[in-house]
Amino acid sequence: MSASLVSVPTRVRRRNKYLGLVDSALQQAVAYRVLALTGIVGNMLWIVILFAIWRAAFADSGTIEGFTWPQMQTYILLAYGINAMVGFSSASKMMQAIRQGTIVIDMIRPLNYLGTQLATTLGLAIVEGVISFALTIGIGVIFLDMQAPASFWHSLLFLLSVGLGFLTKFLFVFCISLLVFWTTSSVGLNWTQTALVNVLAGVLIPIQFLPGWLATVAEWSPLRGIVSTPVSVYLGREDGIDLLLVLGLQAVWVIALWCFADWAWKRAFRAVEIQGG
Repeated sequence: MSASLVSVPTRVRRRNKYLGLVDSALQQAVAYRVLALTGIVGNMLWIVILFAIWRAAFADSGTIEGFTWPQMQTYILLAYGINAMVGFSSASKMMQAIRQGTIVIDMIRPLNYLGTQLATTLGLAIVEGVISFALTIGIGVIFLDMQAPASFWHSLLFLLSVGLGFLTKFLFVFCISLLVFWTTSSVGLNWTQTALVNVLAGVLIPIQFLPGWLATVAEWSPLRGIVSTPVSVYLGREDGIDLLLVLGLQAVWVIALWCFADWAWKRAFRAVEIQGG
């Protein structure tokens, strides 16, 4: 009597498509690690330059606009660490795809384009941004007088604010990149978005140092949530009801930018003309 083999069907567990895109972008960043390291080194050079400038400024004054020198050191380190988490390389890739016409591949995918770009940006940030952020903070803790968070709760809310800031910068860069559909060059757009983020987000200097009218614009701008708000939460410069208000403003801007970006890419795709032969 021969024994019969009974095959038991196995259920293949499918991985989420967007998680697959995150993994693909992560592997791409690792493969091109020289490019990632170049960006990290570039951030380090900017930090050194800013430290030299601000050290000279604080040489004649113990406090400037409510900032002490230890607080300013912490601000510089956190500002560049946080800003590096969403590099402009993701914008360059998107702009290049639009200019070269390879955007049609994304157009035929059964996926939300905004979601695919977020997944790709997140994958790149895991390698480029997190390493850069960790290295920056490590240098600050070991070699510089970097301050600890104002309290345990401030540290938790800081992480929440960083997450909202990540989404804010991604959505802003995404919306600016879509303008390539109606332009002949992306160079000016890249320079413009870099300048706006550096000034209105507080990357180069705290927004409190800006002229009166520009400081008011920066305080209500969504870009404030990228750097200025997280760092202010970390340092304890926002507390009580003011702390809840700035975090609430961050969340409102993220929702508004997401809705606008989701509408904008669908509108942009309708403007595409594909010629074949």
